[in-house]
Amino acid sequence: MRRDNEGDCLYMKGISAMIATVLLIAFTVAVAGVISSWLMSFTKTSSETVSTQANTQLVCSYGGISLSGLKYASNIMNGNIENTQTVSLGNITIQIIYANKSTITSKLCLVGSVANDCGVATISLSPRESVSFSINSSSNYETIRVYTNCSNVYDSASSSEVS
Repeated sequence: MRRDNEGDCLYMKGISAMIATVLLIAFTVAVAGVISSWLMSFTKTSSETVSTQANTQLVCSYGGISLSGLKYASNIMNGNIENTQTVSLGNITIQIIYANKSTITSKLCLVGSVANDCGVATISLSPRESVSFSINSSSNYETIRVYTNCSNVYDSASSSEVS
């Protein structure tokens, strides 16, 4: 350290410019390595997710479902559900929407040839297969909706379509 005539410090010696440059480059390379590792993992996971979703949407584009033969009597809604297209559909669920906008959702399971509410959707319909259902319901229903494991495959019927 150098001092002037009055004893004040003029400058202090520090790390050399060469060592500072080497340390800066080493730090930059280390950070770039960590970021590139994370980025490669993120890119792989993202592309796998997009690929899976695209495949599901492509398969589901060949799906179709239909509600028919809807009848209501003695607090019971009966009807038929048919897979109208060329791919198997699962998790068949019926939702009844009432006039006051409340809903009842029933996941259907197969018992013999009649679908009943079992708490877990287990019905899978092969192409062109149909199943009957029977669900307890009050009389102020407005819409009956059936949907599947494919978000774009559903059908609905208004109360005017129920006999």
